[in-house]
Amino acid sequence: MEVLFFSAFAMSLAFAIQPGVIGFESLRRGISHGWTAALHVELGSLLGDGVWAIIALLGASILFQNRWVTLLLGVFGCVLLLRFAWDAWRASREDVEMAGADDAQSNHLLAGAMLSLSNPQNITFWLGMSGTIIGVGFLDPQPIHLLVFFAGFMIAQVCWCFFFATVVEFGRRLLNQRLFRWINLACAIFLAGMGLSLLMQTARMSLTQFA
Repeated sequence: MEVLFFSAFAMSLAFAIQPGVIGFESLRRGISHGWTAALHVELGSLLGDGVWAIIALLGASILFQNRWVTLLLGVFGCVLLLRFAWDAWRASREDVEMAGADDAQSNHLLAGAMLSLSNPQNITFWLGMSGTIIGVGFLDPQPIHLLVFFAGFMIAQVCWCFFFATVVEFGRRLLNQRLFRWINLACAIFLAGMGLSLLMQTARMSLTQFA
């Protein structure tokens, strides 16, 4: 069990380190609003990942094989990414209160959760985790094995959430207005690109499934 737990822990950190939508949005909000904002985006996405994991473990993933459900999630995810890209672009045109207090008015936790829940590919990831469990020697995975793997993965994710938020908080103290604008602009371009990519994937899927 220890091997399974630490394998999941290490794998989780390897996935977390890779740059992605959550990391960019957490960075963008963190440099504007501080440690709490960055942490809440990360924790929100973790809540969304947990929901997808539970759905996969309970076998309810059959629901998300419905083409209408997948289409709606794809469209929602695209709109969400483009909205956040617009927010980032707008922020790149304005001065940011770098020394300001955390913004309690914005629901950063909800933003992170929505980004995770709007990505139906997350359930594919969790469904594929059974292969990983088999790969570390558990040829006939039982519920307890899935639980241990899930615990190791999520504990590592929580550790990463706090670490990344702390890095963002210290980093924002070293930045000036010009760098803030460039970071927001880079986030806007990245988020817009991801949104358009998701839009094209959703369109191709729709043409295939509804043909």
